[in-house]
Amino acid sequence: MKSVAITYTPHITKAIAALAAVTIIAMFLYGFFLLEAVANTAKRASAEHSVATLTSQISQLEAQYLTQTRDLTLEQAQALGYQVPQNITTVFAVAPSQALGYNSR
Repeated sequence: MKSVAITYTPHITKAIAALAAVTIIAMFLYGFFLLEAVANTAKRASAEHSVATLTSQISQLEAQYLTQTRDLTLEQAQALGYQVPQNITTVFAVAPSQALGYNSR
């Protein structure tokens, strides 16, 4: 039976070899993409942890900033060298599609 199949289909060995090669390549690519998906999931979890840590640190810094600005007085600011501005210029947009303008007091 085997000799009959080889006689009538001379390219069957090449077809089987090609099919085996395609199967091996497909299995390799499946494994590669599966490992990449696992790696990306791990990186995402790490990034979420970093974001949570940074959010906590930012919240602490905002609380410190609000506490310090609440305690700051004009006299303390002047003692630190800050000055009250003399000329104030207001910049405003006339319309969303037009350029900015300004008024000087």
